[in-house]
Amino acid sequence: MVLNDYITECQRLLHDQNANFYTTSELTDYINYGRQRLVRDTGCLRLYQTSSVSANQEVFQLSTLSPTNGSSTLDVINLNLIWGNTRIALQYLPFTDFNARLRYFQNYIGRPIAYTMYGQSSIYFGPVPDQTYSIEMDTVIMPNPLSTSSPTEFIPEPYTTPVAFYACYHAKHKEQAYGEAEIFKQEYISQTKAVLSSVFTRRIVTPYLYG
Repeated sequence: MVLNDYITECQRLLHDQNANFYTTSELTDYINYGRQRLVRDTGCLRLYQTSSVSANQEVFQLSTLSPTNGSSTLDVINLNLIWGNTRIALQYLPFTDFNARLRYFQNYIGRPIAYTMYGQSSIYFGPVPDQTYSIEMDTVIMPNPLSTSSPTEFIPEPYTTPVAFYACYHAKHKEQAYGEAEIFKQEYISQTKAVLSSVFTRRIVTPYLYG
């Protein structure tokens, strides 16, 4: 999938193959809105990122990741702490629970056992790290905008299917054709649900529990 594929699909859905009503530039903006919305709704664009957390540093800012990924990291799904030759999967706790259980003693330091997200950009570790640890994060990142100079899509198939419907929703909303806009929005929701159903994992956790 490349940008021109998206534009062609939108033009067909909008019955505007000759670009009489919507310019290529305008459709490109709407397509990028759709790609961002899709990732927020599904978490389909994931990236395994590595970094480190320092001693006595309770808070890790996602903005300290690489310049291209720090500002675009939307969520942290899993977090591993590297302790010697051991990979420790940290427990996730909601901030209120984390605050009550692991921040009671202000000078409590040690090997972290849990983490929490505060807002969209801060990770808290508990206990506060007693040394520098390497960390691995399974993250969701926002897609870079498509353009004529960077037309190749990085969102994997089949997640690209709903994008054009959300782009057309924006196009019709701008046109103040609110009834048609709502139809496209509902189709986007329907297509997104269909994609999520089609990629549902069908693996047996362990074959030794059956038979």
